[in-house]
Amino acid sequence: MLQDEIAQLEKRVQRLLAAHLQALLERKRAMQQRDRLLAINAELRRRIEGVVERIRTLEGNTPP
Repeated sequence: MLQDEIAQLEKRVQRLLAAHLQALLERKRAMQQRDRLLAINAELRRRIEGVVERIRTLEGNTPP
């Protein structure tokens, strides 16, 4: 009787541990994805700023 309860508790602990490790892995992946998207966003922002600056320069060189 006690052995069965201990075995059930051990299985439950193993499931909880596996779920916890899975959650940690998913969190790590989400953070990596976030970092990647932030880097892409920064690159796109730099490119857009460059295009805007070129447009402003062209508009400034255009006679009225």
